[in-house]
Amino acid sequence: MSEEEKKTDDEEKTIPRPEGYTIVKYARGWVLFISMLFSLVISAVFIVAFNDYFGETDDWLVWIMPLVIYALFFIIGFKITEVKVNLKITIEGLEQTRLSGSRIYPKYRLIKWGDMKSFHPNGRNRCQNFYISVRNNLNFRISVPMLALYKWRKGNSDVFEEFRNDFWETAPDHNVHVAFFAIT
Repeated sequence: MSEEEKKTDDEEKTIPRPEGYTIVKYARGWVLFISMLFSLVISAVFIVAFNDYFGETDDWLVWIMPLVIYALFFIIGFKITEVKVNLKITIEGLEQTRLSGSRIYPKYRLIKWGDMKSFHPNGRNRCQNFYISVRNNLNFRISVPMLALYKWRKGNSDVFEEFRNDFWETAPDHNVHVAFFAIT
């Protein structure tokens, strides 16, 4: 591969976006649910398959195995759904551009101010850190990693807090109200 081809491939992987807020997010709710489901199913299969062995050992192994499998799927799920996005508050609304990471998130998404019903600055549940209720489309969720399992995301929480504060200041000007409860 020539140097020019290699350079263009590298540029397509990460798009530089100095304007806006660049954060790392993931699908925490889905990761929790799917990893729990897989760990229970796989543990049940192991326990049934090795019933004779588990009957002779201590019961602690039967209880530890689902937790270990859950932790493994949990870490893998975070890595699979992790994405680096650029969030930009504009006159039209909120723009999200995927810079790198998981393909389950759209490459570009624009949520217009008129389509936003309300936003939850602290999320609607423990699986989200920020949530926007959207009319006639998928709701917008941000889950920010608390622990950086793979590499330190320096300043990710600080950038997210700046975004949340700026959105909180801008949203009332466009008739998007703050909802502190899960009723929307």
